[in-house]
Amino acid sequence: MDAVADPILAVIADHRAADDALTLILENLDEDDEEAMRAHNRAADRCLAARRAMNDMSPVTMGGLQALVAHYVRYQEYTEGFELIAAVLEGCESTLHFSALQGGKAELHEQVVSANRPSVFEAISAHRAAYDAFQVAPDENVDLDAALDAQSAMQTALIEMLTTPCVSRPDALALRSHLQWWLADEAESAADYQPAYAIAQARAAELTMLLNGGVP
Repeated sequence: MDAVADPILAVIADHRAADDALTLILENLDEDDEEAMRAHNRAADRCLAARRAMNDMSPVTMGGLQALVAHYVRYQEYTEGFELIAAVLEGCESTLHFSALQGGKAELHEQVVSANRPSVFEAISAHRAAYDAFQVAPDENVDLDAALDAQSAMQTALIEMLTTPCVSRPDALALRSHLQWWLADEAESAADYQPAYAIAQARAAELTMLLNGGVP
C-alpha cells in the first residue's frame, strides 16, 4: 500500500485543522462574549474528537507511521499518542537504514506536510459549501444552535482555506479568484470577519503580486 493511501493521514489532517481552528479562536477569545465562548466550546469539542479518532487508529504503512510521529512531536502536549506509536513499533525488526526509508530529510518533511493538508481546490470547495449553507441557515431567533453551527462551520472552512498553501499557478489563480469573490460579497460585513477578512485581503494581494512576477 502506498503511504498516501494510509487512512491515518486523513485523520491526522483532520486533527491539525481542528487544532489550528481552535488556536485561532483562542488568540481572539473574549470570555465575556457568550456567542464567542459557544464557538470556542464547539471548536474544542471538535479538536478533542479528532484527537480521539487519531488515537484510535493505527498506521498501516511506514509513511503513515512517520507522519504520526512527526505530528505528535509537533503537538508535544498530546503524549498519549506515543503509547500508540510504541505499540505499533513493538516487536518490529528491520536492518534497513533510515536513509533508505527517508531519502532526504527535507524531502520527507515536505511529503509529510503535503500528505496532511487539503488541496487548494478542496479548501475552496469546502469553504463555498459552508458559506452557501450559512446563507440558508435558520435565523438565530428561530434556531440558535443551527445558526451558530452553520456560522462555526463557515468560519472553520474560511480558516482552512486561508492557511492552505498554493503549490502551482492554477492553485494560485483559483484561490485568488475565490478570495476576490468572497471579499466583494462580504465587503459590507468586513468588520464581523476580522481579523480573517484582513488576512484574506492580504493573501489576495500577495497572490496578485506573485502571479504578476513578484517583487521587482
